[in-house]
Amino acid sequence: MNKGKLFILPAICLLLTSCGGGGVSSIESFEPLEEGFIESIKGDLDIPFADGIYGNIYLPEEIEGATITWESDDYDVIYTDTYENIKPGMVTRLAEDTTVKLKAIIEKEGKKGFYEQEVVVKGLEYEIQEDDYEGYLFGHFIGESNANGEQIYFALSENGLNFKDMNNKKPVLISNVGEKGVRDPYICRSPEGDRFFLIATDLSIYYRGGWKINEQGYYDPSTTGSHNLVLWQSNDLINWGEPKLLPVAPKDAGMAWAPEMIYDDEIGEYIIFFASSIMDNETKMKAKPNAIYYVSTRDFIHFSDTKILIDNQNDPDGKNREIIDTTILKIGDTYYSASKDGDNNEENGGIRVMKTKELLDPTSWEKVLDLDELGLSLAGQNISKLDNSTLEGPEFFKMNKKDWADPDVPEYGLMADQYANGSGYLPLRTTDIEDTTNSNESWKVLSKGEYSFDSLKKRHGTILNLTREELERIKANF
Repeated sequence: MNKGKLFILPAICLLLTSCGGGGVSSIESFEPLEEGFIESIKGDLDIPFADGIYGNIYLPEEIEGATITWESDDYDVIYTDTYENIKPGMVTRLAEDTTVKLKAIIEKEGKKGFYEQEVVVKGLEYEIQEDDYEGYLFGHFIGESNANGEQIYFALSENGLNFKDMNNKKPVLISNVGEKGVRDPYICRSPEGDRFFLIATDLSIYYRGGWKINEQGYYDPSTTGSHNLVLWQSNDLINWGEPKLLPVAPKDAGMAWAPEMIYDDEIGEYIIFFASSIMDNETKMKAKPNAIYYVSTRDFIHFSDTKILIDNQNDPDGKNREIIDTTILKIGDTYYSASKDGDNNEENGGIRVMKTKELLDPTSWEKVLDLDELGLSLAGQNISKLDNSTLEGPEFFKMNKKDWADPDVPEYGLMADQYANGSGYLPLRTTDIEDTTNSNESWKVLSKGEYSFDSLKKRHGTILNLTREELERIKANF
């Protein structure tokens, strides 16, 4: 859909304007922009997906030296002024589809022009409530011994404990872009509830020929890796668009690994975060060990600059340690993260949980605990300790309310990939993330008899809460 309209203006224009308060009109004279300038920037002015808008939109405020301001003919649906920390383009969906006319006012070097376009904001009849969730979707990859191992697989559960593989144990999504393999998927539901984004690492260890060590002593994929992530989008969890590469890594990065997303309602944008190292181009050594970076976006076309989200942790002697595989869960006004802190055999590392109330302030994160500090029983498990030598790829998620032992006490899952022995995911449960000594017995490792993951190995993946309708739809289609 493209209903953009240029205003053709005479050499000197007179425009009737209304002063603040609406009671007095005045005549504004201005010189129009050079012929063809607006046409030349039209592609940057047009709103992506204009025939079906589901959330906040990106409205450029500067293009090729021109200042852009925006007006909406329905501010209740598309608000084109700044609101607190939210930039112009905040969208409020009504119950039915709504057509809104947007007007761009373009000014450059004292000259002015206008461009109008219509967009359709999709209706939202019902907003999902916590009680609506009745199942779980597990998205994951299964290994790296063949080309199909590093693709996207689905498993379903009605209780968050016992999962069944979907799609006859075959991949649901296959990447044909980048390295043609994807790992570490994460599925994000939009805040409106009816749109889904699946993002993953663009990496194929199979096609690379394994975890080769380079001359500098690093695993080569960690220093010559893709700077892109892979993204799929869907409105129903069944029909997914084509995979798209997102260039997100900082300059001179060694890779972009293990992405996740979270919607930040403080700025009205999605925060895509991932692990990257910074390389010295001359020595090919790491100038900065792996840390967690992010970009923000509204439409997955326009992105902020890449910035640090969580910096390296430090050894007692002050040495920077690696940090990768971050997952973030918001509870109330607090963000909790869990990350693999430290390289595989690096001392003092583990699965570290941290917290902040200021998501985008990298100095605000505080340690809560390391899993190995909790003293949890590992009887009957395949590992003897909960640290970086045994675990990676942690994943936080909230249990559905119907699955809480106490209907008044929320429960949370934390799973970690037992990469060292190839056993797949190890599930933990907690009712109090900040019970740092487990004095209230709020943390526990589930015994093998308490859960089942079916026959496919569950490697570094994602858990999405599902409504009954979504659960049945996936069953029927996969």
